[in-house]
Amino acid sequence: MGPPPVVTGISPKEGPPGTRVTIRGEFLGSSPSDLIGLKICGCDCLLSAEWKSKNKIVARSGPCKGRGDIIVTTKSGGEGTSTVQFRGYHESIGPVKESAVWVEEAAPPSLPWGRRPMSPTVYTPPDPLGLSTEGDESKFPEEELNELFPEGSGKLTDESFQPLWYLLEHHSNTSFEDLKAGMVFLQRKVEGQKEGQLSFLKANTGAVMDQLDRLVLLKNMFEEDQRKNGKEPLLSLQAAIEESITLADSLFSEILARKDHADKTREALSLLTRHKFLFQLPASIDKNIRKKEYDLVVNDYTRVKNLFGNTDVKLFQKILGEIDKKIEELKVDLHTRMVTMPCNVQDQTKYIRLLISLNWNGDAAWDAILARKEYLMCLLNKVKDHFKQKEEQETNDKGRKSGRDSGSGVWGAGRGTWCGAACGALAAELHALWPLARRYFADFAGTTADPQRQDQLKEMIIAAVELFSEHMRACLLPAGGGAGSGASSGVGADVIRARLLANLQYLREAYDSLLKLDLPSQPLAIVEKIIFEYRVFGMTVFLQRAHRRVRALPDKETWRIREYTDYGAITDLPHLLESYIDEALSSIHKCVSWGGRRESSLLGAGEPRAALHSHTQQILLAYVAVLQDLAMQDADQEFNNTSLSVALEQRAEERGAARGGARGGAGRAWQQRLLLAAANAQRTRLASLPHIAETFERFEFPKPALALQTAEEALSNLESSIAETYLEHKGDPLVGTIEPSMYMGQQRIDPDTVVEDARPYVYEIINNLIAVHAEVDSICGGGGGGGGGRYVRNICETVCDMVCEELARLLRGAVPPRAPAFRARLELALLQAACVQHLTPKAENYLSETLKTIPPLETQEEKRRMETLLQGIKQKMSLQLASLNCNVEVI
Repeated sequence: MGPPPVVTGISPKEGPPGTRVTIRGEFLGSSPSDLIGLKICGCDCLLSAEWKSKNKIVARSGPCKGRGDIIVTTKSGGEGTSTVQFRGYHESIGPVKESAVWVEEAAPPSLPWGRRPMSPTVYTPPDPLGLSTEGDESKFPEEELNELFPEGSGKLTDESFQPLWYLLEHHSNTSFEDLKAGMVFLQRKVEGQKEGQLSFLKANTGAVMDQLDRLVLLKNMFEEDQRKNGKEPLLSLQAAIEESITLADSLFSEILARKDHADKTREALSLLTRHKFLFQLPASIDKNIRKKEYDLVVNDYTRVKNLFGNTDVKLFQKILGEIDKKIEELKVDLHTRMVTMPCNVQDQTKYIRLLISLNWNGDAAWDAILARKEYLMCLLNKVKDHFKQKEEQETNDKGRKSGRDSGSGVWGAGRGTWCGAACGALAAELHALWPLARRYFADFAGTTADPQRQDQLKEMIIAAVELFSEHMRACLLPAGGGAGSGASSGVGADVIRARLLANLQYLREAYDSLLKLDLPSQPLAIVEKIIFEYRVFGMTVFLQRAHRRVRALPDKETWRIREYTDYGAITDLPHLLESYIDEALSSIHKCVSWGGRRESSLLGAGEPRAALHSHTQQILLAYVAVLQDLAMQDADQEFNNTSLSVALEQRAEERGAARGGARGGAGRAWQQRLLLAAANAQRTRLASLPHIAETFERFEFPKPALALQTAEEALSNLESSIAETYLEHKGDPLVGTIEPSMYMGQQRIDPDTVVEDARPYVYEIINNLIAVHAEVDSICGGGGGGGGGRYVRNICETVCDMVCEELARLLRGAVPPRAPAFRARLELALLQAACVQHLTPKAENYLSETLKTIPPLETQEEKRRMETLLQGIKQKMSLQLASLNCNVEVI
């Protein structure tokens, strides 16, 4: 990339367009192809540029005016700069300046109507002496100049130009020396123009050649005209004129011959023309009727009645009779068109005016109102029948298949189309009927209107709106009274919401359309009621959908543990309940909770709020029933626990559950399923119900306090029932094994024998208690002091009460010898130490009462030996004792 061009000098420095300018400078291009741009005063002059060297360029200036830079652009250096400027100007052509074009010197002619052009060209020739003209204050008075030169003028372009006038007008105060200098300037200018004739022709060669071409063309046209018409064409024109005069005379003589006959005919035609309107009216009526230009027919008929209505001429009466017959046929046709639907209001109004103008016998406007009302009723029935037939046909074609949305109610896609068509028909026809009725009472009926017509009109509109309301109930609301009738449980919530919103939108659009008509309050109240009922129906739809989904929860229960909480191990059931209710409330909030224009609040008070709480209570109680059914599925099974340890039974059931655990928890033992149901109930009661209450508050719905309280009581009762069932199947067999184990082998001991250990039945009781505690704690136990810990404690305390009661029964009797008494005290002390954190006052009372029946330890040695044995056994069973007393909430 080289340095940019720089222009340092030009010659000449000014001139008119087309001036040959020599440009000098530096880096003006290395070759002609390197020069790609040249602008003089902003005008592109590249086409006329001639590159001479890198320091010189010759070009012609463009149509520029004023001062400007000379900018040179090259490929190698780009756009350059200029240190000098060129001034362009446009020369004024005067009478002493040679020009290649004609200069209009005369003043512009006035227009024919006396106006001059808007912007005439004002030409002011320059001073021929080259002197500046004087101001107005130094000019010679024009009145004196007119007196000195009465036939002269001071304008250079006038034929009566007087030099003295010009000098007195423009140079009255100029010195003689200046006038002599001006004379010399004028002579030099004239001589210069004479000397430059050849250069002038060269500079204006194009204009001169164009003028020569025009002269040659004029000469050729003149010669062609002479060849065609001769040198004197007026002779042939004169002969043609004379021939035409002769022919005109012959034609005129023939016309005069027929003049008398024409005058007679004219008199007859004038008589016929006087009554032409009457005779041609029947044909004119037929023609206008075919063109449907009924206004012309009415105007012509009114006119002929005014002119010939009272005539005694039989011919006229015959024609009038024919006209009346055609008008009667037209009346019947117009009335038929007016009452034939569909017909827009504009056409009906036109027909009504025509019938009134033609004196129709009857109330044409009221007939139109009746026809439109009947058409509305018929249209609503046709819409209903059409969609009913279509629905039946689809049902017959597809058959009744599960999961297919072809039923009635809001779920069918065809029902939504039905709703939209009915709403559109009602809005469109009432928009035609109501303005027509208002115009009837304002214009058509006038003072002759029947006072009862307004009541009849009101009844018409109410009947139409009631019919629409009935159809919408049949279309959108269930026929059997249940909101879920005809609704497929497989339809997704999004589909339900979309269809509910679409149908509700149709109803609201129809309602808004009726509001714009300023209808009476009764029909508007009918539409408001159907909208409100549909909103209540939409709310019920979502609630009953949630109710059906809750009732179907047994099919979704896999007994797979979802998470461990403070309430124990829970499955998916509580979360599903919350999600179903949350989805139902969210759908209600999005679809039908908030009303439209002039609609009342859905859940403000009354039946909708009661229905919301009732359905919520049904959903929660259905969930409780599901938990109860799941928990009690195997409660009626018979288990032989008379001789089988509960711990051994538990291990056998755990092995069976482990084999089925790979199938997602479906193979869990019945005790585990029972406890899982209890944990789910506890979690629902303590956590899910508050969450549901928060959901109601989040959507600004009234809180269902009674439903929540009822569900809480039902869940609490279910927990108690599950605990009783579990204790029945676990506690009773455990207690039943104590007596057989205690006397197993009929072991007898000598009164003086030294007792070294407790009998096996005590260890079996402790192991059975550990097994029950482990099973309940693994499912119902929860960390953090939640409700699960209390549930485990309650079951373990109840089992301990049962065990202590059974031991009190077995050991209460005859006073044992010394060694058996020592052993019995050792066994009771070991059992009390093992169950220390699960003993209730009732159990401790059983143990204390039993100890009272056993002989006490007599010597200190026996007491020390008892303590030593007890500590040794507790040390050996430290793991078992720790597992039995772990995770127990102390209150």
